[in-house]
Amino acid sequence: MPYPAISRSEARAYLAAKKAEVEVQTPSPRIVEEGQDVDWDSIVPDLLAKVESLVTGDPVKKRGDTRGAAFEIAAGPLMHKALPSHPALGDPDFWTWLALIHGSEVVQWRYESDPNPANFGAGSPGENLLFRIWLRAEVAYLPNGPDPYELVAVGDIDFWRSHIFRQSYADARTFARALLNFQFPASTGRKAKLSIDEIRALAKHLKRARTNLVFELMDVERAGGFIETEWARIASPV
Repeated sequence: MPYPAISRSEARAYLAAKKAEVEVQTPSPRIVEEGQDVDWDSIVPDLLAKVESLVTGDPVKKRGDTRGAAFEIAAGPLMHKALPSHPALGDPDFWTWLALIHGSEVVQWRYESDPNPANFGAGSPGENLLFRIWLRAEVAYLPNGPDPYELVAVGDIDFWRSHIFRQSYADARTFARALLNFQFPASTGRKAKLSIDEIRALAKHLKRARTNLVFELMDVERAGGFIETEWARIASPV
């Protein structure tokens, strides 16, 4: 079969009924006839078993608990290696199926047993926990690097949400990697170059610049040089 999918509206209705303690059947996935045949019934249970092995202790209970961040960093490469290149990965409804049917215990642990429905894929695609974890690895992946997943570990969750995902830099992955290398240069052991206020100012500047430039067409050198130049203009205004 090409791939299974569950709509976000079905997921919302199911989760609302569960929260209200109304008896409800788990949504049945529809099959999307697109892409090559993949044995999802074999790949997914094995993958989720590996991801679940990274879950430690009780659900994260404090905002500052570092287990959630460490879990996402470790899970990203696992998911990226295991999932094949397939049109399913570009369909939010596939990720809803994955999180709701196979990843619910992981989502429950990550969000203190009271997750937002969006974390299961019932809202904005970028809030689906499993999709976000995979996307972080996809964006950071450097196939020719000594450690292809080195950039997965840089930055905190807020950095990735605010300055990568919400800016749609997943659609301009070369530019995203250039931004990651700028903010977390290898020469400093991947320590942050700019302060929180500084990176926010740069992010706003880049967002405005994108209205006139196609970041998706920039190669690594051009993207890196552009970011450096734009920061220089902010840091030393004439």
